[in-house]
Amino acid sequence: MKLKKTTINNNPYLGVNSFVTEEFCLVPSNILKKEEKVLKEYFKETKIIKTSINQSPLLGVFSIGLKDKIVVGTDDSILKEIDILEKEKIKVKVINDYNALGNLICLNSNYGFAADFLKDQTIKEISSFLKVDIEKKNIAGIDLIGSSLYVNDHLFLVNPNISEIDYKYISKKLKVKGIPITLNYGGSFVGNDAIGNREVLFIGNKTSNAELLRIDDLIVDIK
Repeated sequence: MKLKKTTINNNPYLGVNSFVTEEFCLVPSNILKKEEKVLKEYFKETKIIKTSINQSPLLGVFSIGLKDKIVVGTDDSILKEIDILEKEKIKVKVINDYNALGNLICLNSNYGFAADFLKDQTIKEISSFLKVDIEKKNIAGIDLIGSSLYVNDHLFLVNPNISEIDYKYISKKLKVKGIPITLNYGGSFVGNDAIGNREVLFIGNKTSNAELLRIDDLIVDIK
């Protein structure tokens, strides 16, 4: 896995403006050409798809998913956007009662966590579709767990204010190595600042050298 700083439309909040699984990467239709070139350079086996969700470029806010599946917080009226995804062989599930799923749920192929206030039925539907167990949890007293925790199938980064007990618990459940850290020069909502998979971890370009070195040490330890 490589490590690279970048932006999406000159914005360092990559997890807000794009969405990535092991198989595909969603980016805004108007992504800058120089940024698209960087993504293509590092995502050699990951399909890059230009689109929107809810007629918005905030793809990471409205999306969660694994492998070739995506769950979007929208409604069935956004048929054109859903059609784009399905034409790319992506399996899509629509959730009508919440929009900002990317802020409210965080998961990898081993386990997932959701905001305390989500409906049990909604969590059950998402869990069944993605074939992963999901439990309600907050981190550092914050319900926006999708913003406070970044995870993929290889590592996780988490709000540095997490308690030691919670850190050990999520490490056990997610079954990957991780660290409490800030990104983008002190930002604790690390889920907003990173995207990646087995090929590369992208982090916002405001990330300091000290933050970068800590992540680099984590990646070195990953087998």
